[in-house]
Amino acid sequence: MMRSAVEREFTIIGEAMMVLSRRAPEVFAAITHARRVVDFHNQLTHEYPYVNDTLVWGIADRDVPVLRAECAALLEGLEDAEGH
Repeated sequence: MMRSAVEREFTIIGEAMMVLSRRAPEVFAAITHARRVVDFHNQLTHEYPYVNDTLVWGIADRDVPVLRAECAALLEGLEDAEGH
């Protein structure tokens, strides 16, 4: 169940990044490895038999904290720009 839940969250994140790339390409470009996030989503969705559990855990452990921090900073910047 844990594996399924983690992979589902990565799928959602990747889908959101694809939408972001179309609607706000400048924000998409400001996110480290944004293209790799989308590529990972595609692998999880279309090449599921080849997903490496060690790779998934490594991304969760190493890359997600960076992504979260960058997204938080971008949101904070938007709030500051709007005067909140």
